[in-house]
Amino acid sequence: MKMRFWQKTYIFTLILFLICLNVGILSLTVYTYRQNVEATETAAAAQQYYIAMSFERDYEDMTKTNSYSSPMLLMQSFGSYYANKDVFLTFKENDNIVFSNFAYNYNIGKNSLTYTVFDNNRHIVISSDICDGKYEMIFAKNVEHLDSEFKSLMLTYALTAIGVSMILAIFLYVILKKLSKPLEKLRNTTETIESGDFSVTAEEKGNDEFTLLAKSFNAMLAKINEQMAALKNEAETKQILVDNMAHELRTPLTSIHGYAEFLEKANTTEKRRLTAIRYIISESERLQKISEILLDSAFIRENDIEMVNTDLATILFDATIKLQAKAKKADVTVVCESSSMVVNGNDTLLSMLFYNLIENAIKACSAGGKVAISCFENQAIIEDNGKGMSQEQLLHITEPFYRTDKSRSRAEGGAGLGLALCNQIVQTHNANMIFNSEPGKGTKVFVNFTSRK
Repeated sequence: MKMRFWQKTYIFTLILFLICLNVGILSLTVYTYRQNVEATETAAAAQQYYIAMSFERDYEDMTKTNSYSSPMLLMQSFGSYYANKDVFLTFKENDNIVFSNFAYNYNIGKNSLTYTVFDNNRHIVISSDICDGKYEMIFAKNVEHLDSEFKSLMLTYALTAIGVSMILAIFLYVILKKLSKPLEKLRNTTETIESGDFSVTAEEKGNDEFTLLAKSFNAMLAKINEQMAALKNEAETKQILVDNMAHELRTPLTSIHGYAEFLEKANTTEKRRLTAIRYIISESERLQKISEILLDSAFIRENDIEMVNTDLATILFDATIKLQAKAKKADVTVVCESSSMVVNGNDTLLSMLFYNLIENAIKACSAGGKVAISCFENQAIIEDNGKGMSQEQLLHITEPFYRTDKSRSRAEGGAGLGLALCNQIVQTHNANMIFNSEPGKGTKVFVNFTSRK
């Protein structure tokens, strides 16, 4: 089982604290013990010095007044007195023991301090010369209490360490558990999202770093939801496009195939044969136009379009000239009154754009209709007095394969892709295209450019 972050933090912090605590307690114990040893040594040295000075003073008095028959009696007196105070004295003369109140031979250097163990107890031993070097007095005192005190200190500090560790462990657990709750909630949120539910959000409560993280997470989630919605819409649009494309391609292909079989098998008149051929040619032309528009659309999507300074008036005039024959055949008057207007664009795409818009305007007009073309400032306008469109139709006018009049458009070879391509070209030029129309009152198309010379 993998540990969570807060559990790892808990264990790491607890171990680190315990190491620091134990090192600190051990250091404090050693320091306290050393202080006790130093204090004991100082006291022992002071006591030894006092005894030595007292002995020298009495020895001097003895030699002057003959209070004692010999130095031995003085040594015995001191030995007997201090033995009751748990102090052991040994007097040496020329490295030979003259007197000792304890049967132990201290083999230490002169004028030195050391520790030794006898009778299962530790003693501090101090040696010094007395009586102008005539004698060596060895002072020994039981300091077994130092070991007892050290053990007592170790036990006290150990119990303290255990108690503090337990308190810290509980406190640290509660704190880290509380601090990790926002992360736990965020993790639960991510698990919910992982299961496919993108409607949840992370809790934003407080002003700490976890709240900032939750806000960032929610912002990211909102972006993801937006992108998912966009991808969903795009997928649905593409599916509709594929379905419509299949239908648009199937219809002329079926007609071509049917008329071809008819010509192959049927024994018919020349008139009916020519009619079948005209249908085949018409449907073939429609297939060609669909393929050209789809290729143009793919070209726009997949390539970097070169933009140069282009005179829009020239493009509008050229498109008008190219469509004069079609306008004349439909008995529609096309008038182009445009002043020079330079925009940053692609000649080929702009020609395609306005050719389609003008052609649609001509198709929308009845016999005797009129199409007016103009441009000024940053705007090009194509206006007709044709049949017009409803508001519902305007909502879908730039969708691929959408037709305002399906039967008429099909009869005229339309595939419903022209305005979709126009919209794509407009977007490529960072422009916008606006349709104003009413049924029976014609249509007015505004193409607004933002990028000019």
